[in-house]
Amino acid sequence: MTETLNEETIERHKQELIEPAATLYAVQKVYGDQAKAKAMAAYGRLIDAHLLVTGVLASGMLRINGAVVEGDQTAFERDALFAAFVIGLEPCERAIAEARYLQAHAMLRQELEILAQLKAVRANRRKLNGAPNIAVLEQSLARLYGGLSAAAHVSQHDLVQSATAWDGQMENLPGPTNLTRYFPETDEGLARRSYALHIYMILRLIEELSVDLASRYDNAGFTKSEAEALGLAVDLMVAEGMLELVDASLPET
Repeated sequence: MTETLNEETIERHKQELIEPAATLYAVQKVYGDQAKAKAMAAYGRLIDAHLLVTGVLASGMLRINGAVVEGDQTAFERDALFAAFVIGLEPCERAIAEARYLQAHAMLRQELEILAQLKAVRANRRKLNGAPNIAVLEQSLARLYGGLSAAAHVSQHDLVQSATAWDGQMENLPGPTNLTRYFPETDEGLARRSYALHIYMILRLIEELSVDLASRYDNAGFTKSEAEALGLAVDLMVAEGMLELVDASLPET
């Protein structure tokens, strides 16, 4: 039988440890907020591109909110995958903005896998177990999977060290010193690239969603105005140097 918990002892330890626990999270909050301010300044017009693509995504989803239509196993699986991607939008964006790059790249990797699963389900080739076949994605996305996986699995020391190393000034240190920080710090280039990749994958999600809107619902497809907004988002990403080849395969109207 489990012994009765000693509530008095638990409370005593809580009182002793509440201050260091609060300090730990306060440091994360302060540096996370500072990193977010730097990231927002670094994003430039990517912020506008993000608003356009998420606005189009939301518009399409709102048109079918509450709709009751016939579905099969493929439809059910794709609906769940769309929802998984959307539920993860905010935490992924927050992790990128707050410079929590290892965690952000793990979430970006999952977004890639969701896109691959959507294509596999549509082609009736979904694996019952294991990771999806990333090769079904365009090469520009598929080639990023290895690096994102290394971040998710923290399998490469150099990558982990670069995300946690402190390169600030420290005086009176004895010779070469390896300093580790326990708080996030903005890398503007990495922040921009990560955010742009996230936006581009939302574009690809919209491409998949457009198939379902056209085939499963009446008059729910993306409009000409929405397609124009997506084109402008791509133009903004090109102007920001985040896309070289414009091939977004935007939804047809």
